[in-house]
Amino acid sequence: MSTVGIIAEFNPLHTGHKRLIDHAHTLGDTVACVISGNFVQRGDAAIISKQQRAKFALLCGVDIVAELPVLWSMSTAQNFAIGGVWQLYNLGCDKIVFGSECGDINALEKAADILNSDGFFELVTQKAKSGVTFAVAREQAAQEMGVDFTLLRSANDNLGIEYILAAKKLNLPIEFHCIKRLGAMHDGDEIVDGFVSSSYIREELKKDNIGYTERFMPREVRGILNPEHISDISKLENAVLCSLRTKTADDFKNLPDISEGLENKIYFSLRVATSLDELYNMIKTKRYTLARIRRLVLSAFLGFDNQFFMVTPPYVRVLGFSKQGLSHLKSPQGIIPVITRASQIKDLDANAQKVFETECRATDIYALSLGTPLECGNEQKMKLLKTEELL
Repeated sequence: MSTVGIIAEFNPLHTGHKRLIDHAHTLGDTVACVISGNFVQRGDAAIISKQQRAKFALLCGVDIVAELPVLWSMSTAQNFAIGGVWQLYNLGCDKIVFGSECGDINALEKAADILNSDGFFELVTQKAKSGVTFAVAREQAAQEMGVDFTLLRSANDNLGIEYILAAKKLNLPIEFHCIKRLGAMHDGDEIVDGFVSSSYIREELKKDNIGYTERFMPREVRGILNPEHISDISKLENAVLCSLRTKTADDFKNLPDISEGLENKIYFSLRVATSLDELYNMIKTKRYTLARIRRLVLSAFLGFDNQFFMVTPPYVRVLGFSKQGLSHLKSPQGIIPVITRASQIKDLDANAQKVFETECRATDIYALSLGTPLECGNEQKMKLLKTEELL
């Protein structure tokens, strides 16, 4: 029996994601998915909570849904990939499938081989000395070594390469598959052949256009969302600025993915900025992308440090499952603990408990960004979802 894995944000889940889930079922007997926590890779609050997104995934045919802890979900592509691939392996996945602009797994695996080769990192370091961003330096080095540069410029292709590299780094025997992305491109703002990007849907949801956006979501999840479920990080804006204004430059030195000297730019920008957008734009330069700046700012606000940067998560927390998923979970799977209840955390090691404490803090803060703010403690009280109870 084969178990197929998907790493996704489902922010929110749309018809393109449903197509990916359906394809995964053609590759194996059980489909497991690892979804982002309540804060996502672009340095933003997820438009709906991880529990709501887990519910959508189960209704659309996923058998096991686990969370990617926020320390990995709101991080670089490399750290995001390491966390997701590691968790899927520990759920017993022998295959991973993802969406791709090129749709050519051989091209993506060839690119990963080159990026994993001797001398590539040295060439990237050399290119970065010119002052360009890491992404540009990586692209330039890859092109010199024979990689099609368009693969690194395409969001899903680039992330797929990172998944393959993560498996190589962790020495995991995983087979990769991809499905060609149709319709609108990543972060596109148009409708193409009936498909739109998640960013398009997010913007419409923030305008309370729930009925309109549901036409781009699978039928299985229509009629569930209401305004109280929608998150907007602007509701946290003054809290973020207030918290960060109390910090010193040294407080920013141990953030994940911080570069030497950037902590001073963050600190002095905070002396002036009166909005998050103003803060982001003051810190952003040719060398530092906007997504990276947003992640750094939110990491400082949420109390993240670099202790868990570029390492594997210490546990897998399952958010929900189908009958097929439960049957799969009853058999021992990987190396790290697979848990279904928050109470199980107390039996794990200090690292696992710290990761969970960080998750709880992030969820308590996220709860204030929702259409109807929630009380603290939802991480500990979160109900395990079962597909048959959702139908």
